[in-house]
Amino acid sequence: MRRATLVLLFIAGVLASSLLTFMLTSGYWYWIGNVVPDKPSIAITDIYFPENNTRYFNITILNPSYSLEAVEVKRILVITPEEHVYEMEDTEPALPLELKDGESATITCTWDWGNYSGRELTVLVTVDKGSGATITARPPLVELLLSTTFNASTPTWFLLNITSSAESEVTVNLVGVDLVLAGGEVLSNLGTEPEVSKDKPKKLEPGRSILLNCSWEWTGYRNKTLTIVAKTREGYRGYLSERTPPPVVLRITEVAFYSVNETYYMNVTVLNEPISPAPARINNITITVNKTVIVPEQVEPPIKPPYVLQPNASVTFTCLWNWSAFEGANATIKISCVLGYEAVANVSIAPGTIKLGQATGEASRPAGRSCGEALFSSPSLSDSSPGGRDPRLCVPLAPRRKSALYGLGRSRRSNRPGWPRQMPVL
Repeated sequence: MRRATLVLLFIAGVLASSLLTFMLTSGYWYWIGNVVPDKPSIAITDIYFPENNTRYFNITILNPSYSLEAVEVKRILVITPEEHVYEMEDTEPALPLELKDGESATITCTWDWGNYSGRELTVLVTVDKGSGATITARPPLVELLLSTTFNASTPTWFLLNITSSAESEVTVNLVGVDLVLAGGEVLSNLGTEPEVSKDKPKKLEPGRSILLNCSWEWTGYRNKTLTIVAKTREGYRGYLSERTPPPVVLRITEVAFYSVNETYYMNVTVLNEPISPAPARINNITITVNKTVIVPEQVEPPIKPPYVLQPNASVTFTCLWNWSAFEGANATIKISCVLGYEAVANVSIAPGTIKLGQATGEASRPAGRSCGEALFSSPSLSDSSPGGRDPRLCVPLAPRRKSALYGLGRSRRSNRPGWPRQMPVL
């Protein structure tokens, strides 16, 4: 009997202590507000962005053992710093996915996060008839810094310098350069020197740079915006918005028709405007009269090889051409360059000097009223009729270079009484 009584007392003590422990523990939970969820809930235990491939990430989801039932994972969403929401549509395993209580799964999401390198992303997982979960993560940082040099004299290529920032966390391999033009057109995989391609990638470590000579004919894309994209095998990219240089701006400022000893000449003065980004290589002069294109027999200074005219400079070309047969007709004078730049002037063929307007390239009108209109002085070209007249323009003249023949076209002004006083050329 005594032994049985001791056993009963021992069992009663164990039960009493267990009850007391349960009461104390339950009371503490109640006091701190922890309760067992009444709906299924999940937890995100891990998220992984592979540094060598920006085209996917892995996320691990757990349905805790205390969950009341199995859950069905419905969607995985990524929220960017700009609050753009992307739904993961390509996953492995596919969604929806059932997870039993106590079960976990790692889901691979195909989504290119390269443009969000080093930036904070929020990933949201939703479940059916339960509580979802969120996690905030930062993918590896790779920052590619781009700078360019466009040479307006050689619009068939440009230089591109690519630097991987010292803060970059990954060594990358360059595989190509793309251009996105203003209209959305994409030029993929430009030719480069040294060559960079999927077959011949160039390694770029943090803090290091590479200089590429990129082949692209941009003559017809002057003074327009574009975006340059440097691509890596890992998926990281660098971007640079740039504007190509403007075209060279040429302007014919003066045309003179004169003769010396019954030999006829035409002088054409052309200005390379100060805003021009490069020298002009002049290689052709033509005169069009009554739909007939005429090329002067001789030009001084020569334009073969092309004459190089620097920005903010002008030159006077003396052209050997018998214009007497066309006197009184209208002519179109065109100065052309190697890269297609042109200057055009429309004039009336007559002995004398014609000053041309700054913007239009048209001959000034003889009025003499206000600033910007022409005021003509007396005629004076040797062996020429008194129809030649010099205009006065209220604009400064650029420095000019004259050929030796140019001076032959000038003669002394008449000193006859009553001849109008010569006006200064401003």
